[in-house]
Amino acid sequence: MLPAMSSHSDVVFDPAAAHPEVAWLRSALAARDWPACRAMLDAAAPETRTRLTVVAGEEPDLADFLRTVLAGDPDDSAAAAVLGSHLTTVGWKVRSSAQAKFVSREQFAGFHDWLTKAERVLVDAAARNPADPAVWVARLLTARGLELGQAEARRRYDRLAAIDPHHLPGQQHLLQQLCPKWGGSWDEVHTFAREAMDSSPPGSHNAVLVALAHIERWMALDSGADRTYLRTPRVRDEIYQAAGHSVWHPGFPRTLGWVRVVSEFALLFSELGDQRAVASLFAMTGVLASESPWHYLGDPAEVLRERRYYATGSRGVR
Repeated sequence: MLPAMSSHSDVVFDPAAAHPEVAWLRSALAARDWPACRAMLDAAAPETRTRLTVVAGEEPDLADFLRTVLAGDPDDSAAAAVLGSHLTTVGWKVRSSAQAKFVSREQFAGFHDWLTKAERVLVDAAARNPADPAVWVARLLTARGLELGQAEARRRYDRLAAIDPHHLPGQQHLLQQLCPKWGGSWDEVHTFAREAMDSSPPGSHNAVLVALAHIERWMALDSGADRTYLRTPRVRDEIYQAAGHSVWHPGFPRTLGWVRVVSEFALLFSELGDQRAVASLFAMTGVLASESPWHYLGDPAEVLRERRYYATGSRGVR
């Protein structure tokens, strides 16, 4: 029987714990100091900048403030990306994460209204600053939510890839779009994930797309078939190859988003029963964690504690 576990400092989901710039950006937003926010975003590497715009967009009650910023400078694509992300985040909260059959007509109406508002902001931003990756990433999410179809999503992704061919936040959105639940196919999902990994530099985060593809397909299966799928030789080989290309590579960077990348592989190796591999990944993250992908299996903190215990033999980190 699993012993009782602490519900406090042994699991930390807040990305600010690993990345002080997140806390700094939140403070600047709370103070409504847009010049300071803009300076930080402008100084960040493209992928980190995109992730920071998403984190910023999760802060509450930003719409009026950012609309004022854009009224003063309509060409500020950073403000537009954060505003578009914020409006989209509000919309997804209205919809909820439930399957479509459990979402009410009123929820869908509110969801589409918020995403339409976001799309208007982002269309203008893309016209003014077509080389801003964060804007195209945000537009990939609105395309999916508004059900604009595979061709439109591909068009938007192609615009992003022309600017940055390995921009993982956009690749993650396209991979979701390619899933059958959004009108794609598993062949498209796996082909895209493998091609993105093979073309990316060794050590980069992009190989996580292979892990994500298998997690998505595994979660779509009937419960009796899930482990059978993951343990087929081809799938196992692909997971190990992807880990070797990313989390196990000596050049794997600890840039914003790395904890979730490690977590995706930790979940898969846990399901494969490779506790040594899982323990090595938990040793990398320590108390740091991401709610995704653990939320697929229940309460993310409790699931993570249980998997950590079985991999390391302790409630905390070795």
